[in-house]
Amino acid sequence: MTRRIPAMFFFSTISRQGKVLPMHLKLFIWAWLTLASTSLFGQTRKCDDSVLLTTSKKLGKLNQVQIVSFLSTFGKECADNAEFSEWSNELLFSLLDKQTELTVMTIERAEERIDMDVILYELSAPITDMVNITTLIPRVEKVAINPKLKKQITEQLKTAERDSK
Repeated sequence: MTRRIPAMFFFSTISRQGKVLPMHLKLFIWAWLTLASTSLFGQTRKCDDSVLLTTSKKLGKLNQVQIVSFLSTFGKECADNAEFSEWSNELLFSLLDKQTELTVMTIERAEERIDMDVILYELSAPITDMVNITTLIPRVEKVAINPKLKKQITEQLKTAERDSK
């Protein structure tokens, strides 16, 4: 009994010489393209601990690209990862404390590329009390950004302040 192979399989795996590419070569090409596109476009994976490590090492000296990379790690899919969730929450507040203006302006510029719902939730629920939220709120309010976004951020921080008392 012969097995039928879908025609699409042959169209997607035939080389210029008309030979079928071996599976390991197809996997290599797929992996290379995936890695190249990730590096090329600077995409950060959700829940990426390596980005948190870099962020923690350079805290206070981060540039906008590094902050976007950090903010891009936040996602709903990280909720089950307790270690990541705690560490990213601590870093978010530390980053806001040490680089308030740049962080808030970066959130505004990257708003379409980051998971704002998760970040706003994180701002309402600090895991530690390492950062004084009472002094952080007026510093955020001074930053010149979209008033609607500023209000969203400060409201979440006020919720955190209220809940911590």
